[in-house]
Amino acid sequence: MRSRRTLLENLLCFALLAALPALLCLTRGIPLSLERALVLPPWEEALPDGLAITPDPFSAQHILQTYPWYTFLHEAAQNHDSLLWNPNEGFGTPFMALWRTRVFSPFSIPFYFLSLATALRWSILLKLLLAGWAAYYAARRFRLEPAMALFVGLAYQLSGPVFLWSADTMADALPWFPLLVVAAERLMFGEFRAWPLATLALALMGFGGSPETMATSIAFIVLYMLARRVRDRRWIHLRVTLSGLVVAVVFTLGLLAIQVIPFAEFVMQGHIENQLPRSAFNFGDLTALVTPGLIGNARGNAGHCVRLLHAGLVPLLLLPLWWSLRSFVGKALRRRMEALFMASLAFVALPVLFGDSISRVYVLELLGPQHFLIAHSLAFAFMVAAGAQEWNELKPDQCRQALKRLKWMIPMLWGGGLVLWGILIWLAAPAGSIALALLVPLGVAFALVIILGITLIHPSVRGMGYGLSLISTLALLWAYAPALPNTPKDQAFPDTSFTASLRSMGTRIGGSQVLKQWPLASNTIEQVYNPSGVSLFRYQSFIERIKNDTLLLRRCGIQAMLLTKEDIRGAFAEMRPELQMQSVYATGAALFRDLKAMPKARMIYKGRRVERYDPSQISSSQPPVLEGSTLPEKDEGPIANVALERGQANTEVAVQIEKTRPGVLVLADAWYPGWTATLDGKPIDIFPVDGMFRGIEVGEGEHLVAFSYEPLSFEVGKWISAFAAVCVLISLRHVLLRKRQPFEFLS
Repeated sequence: MRSRRTLLENLLCFALLAALPALLCLTRGIPLSLERALVLPPWEEALPDGLAITPDPFSAQHILQTYPWYTFLHEAAQNHDSLLWNPNEGFGTPFMALWRTRVFSPFSIPFYFLSLATALRWSILLKLLLAGWAAYYAARRFRLEPAMALFVGLAYQLSGPVFLWSADTMADALPWFPLLVVAAERLMFGEFRAWPLATLALALMGFGGSPETMATSIAFIVLYMLARRVRDRRWIHLRVTLSGLVVAVVFTLGLLAIQVIPFAEFVMQGHIENQLPRSAFNFGDLTALVTPGLIGNARGNAGHCVRLLHAGLVPLLLLPLWWSLRSFVGKALRRRMEALFMASLAFVALPVLFGDSISRVYVLELLGPQHFLIAHSLAFAFMVAAGAQEWNELKPDQCRQALKRLKWMIPMLWGGGLVLWGILIWLAAPAGSIALALLVPLGVAFALVIILGITLIHPSVRGMGYGLSLISTLALLWAYAPALPNTPKDQAFPDTSFTASLRSMGTRIGGSQVLKQWPLASNTIEQVYNPSGVSLFRYQSFIERIKNDTLLLRRCGIQAMLLTKEDIRGAFAEMRPELQMQSVYATGAALFRDLKAMPKARMIYKGRRVERYDPSQISSSQPPVLEGSTLPEKDEGPIANVALERGQANTEVAVQIEKTRPGVLVLADAWYPGWTATLDGKPIDIFPVDGMFRGIEVGEGEHLVAFSYEPLSFEVGKWISAFAAVCVLISLRHVLLRKRQPFEFLS
């Protein structure tokens, strides 16, 4: 009978953990801050009257990078197109290899089947659901009752890194973190066979698009294991624990090979610019522990990571409860909770004390302060839930001892904390918000005192757990309300007359440098510049040459030029006689058709062979630079006509060449490893032209050239991942078929 009641209560808690995310995600607009795009000329005509938009670098990351990637992922899936190559920015870039595009993330599945706005809602809903459920499961494994596990699940589900940054790659990884803690716990009990569980948790985190979060999670688990051994004052099972973790990491890399190997290839060819500004924590940021909503006003654009310090008012205010009765908690549970808490505090201290030093270390500069907060909220919630559960199980004499400690702990810690937070808020926050910033914590403290008083008279784990869950949920929603992202569907990169005119040109858009800040790919418009920050090294050097030699744009397959008055009078003045005006916009910019632009696919009969690519050799006044073919530097003969046909996928391009003399076919798309070509059905080598484009040698006659992108890195990674998956599944089968262990960990 008891097991049946427990099952029903577990189901109720799972339903409650699903209800809040569903309410938040399915009843609002797109859960991204995209309004800032409406101040840019392509979309400003859709800006509602009276809408005030404040600059926010964090939302800029989604505007320039995340949303265009979501758009491409969605469009490619709907058109049954390939996800390997993205032709919308630059001259084309690898897409699946970028890792941050989250092609393999379980939370990207909605983009393959649903409309873009609906997919965004369901993707974030799934993250919140699984984060809450995973934390709930971990809490139950840590011997917490369902009501207390519900509190832990809600606290983690509504934590800043998961809830506030729900559209970020970090939030794709964190829902699986509690499962990693559970797997690590089993390893620490000497269960070497638990390594497949750790492998699955790490692999799911890795596919989330944030290798930094996966790496810091591994580092945290190592720190937690060491803290457990120090706290237990025993070093038993250490060899089994560390060897199990090493095996898990090795097989995780095997499962991720389909992502890791193409990404390693990309890193050798280019990089992704960091769209988030660097920031570090300082003393004044401690106000975020109580009032994260004030940080944006206090630090302006530098506070985008600081809000994540907030672990919730309920866990913060109930810490004295744990310290007042920790001596009554079972030794195994106490050491487990305190080791987790100590490891999380040490992790938070790293960016506070050594943030500047970390940012100057090679590889570690990729880590931001947010990556050290992965266990912050979970550790707080675990400790408080364990203390609250023990509070309802105290014997009379234990209760008297705990009350004696609480009598001086609560006034000292709450009163001292209130004074300290008041000073910090006074220093950091606007005067008008101080009263509200102090009033809400006082209200939460008052509610907690009432719950403690009621359960002191009538102990009830359920009553206290559900009460803490309700108060914690309301307090967290209040804390994050000023920063919750939400954009109405019709304001997310709407189609305007501006974007319609650009699309009507039917060609790649080039010209003004302002295009670097316009993510036109969100409206499926191809552009020369890459606002998302994905830059191949060859692309960067070519774009740098264009700054001083704008006539090179004519080699890029661009018939459409978007230019401002400054551009026409300055860098593009030489091209003005050959520009045919198409549209003039209210901003003063104009859209031109370049009558002398070279087609995207063309034949050339003169060039300069080089043994090693040097960007300084590229010039519009000289023949193209060839890295694999020899052509004369002078030629005045006829040029053959070329017809370009895009294949059925982004990875296929066909070119029909009319009768020609020997020369080189140039396709103004990015040269990148993995592109292959056939000439009349026979394989032929591709070599870079002008450092950037694809070229092949063509003999006399009529020809059909077919380009296709079939990266060896993806094929190798696929087979390694398949082999690793088979090994993990076989090992996991042995774990699952073993005699069932008790639900909680052994003491």
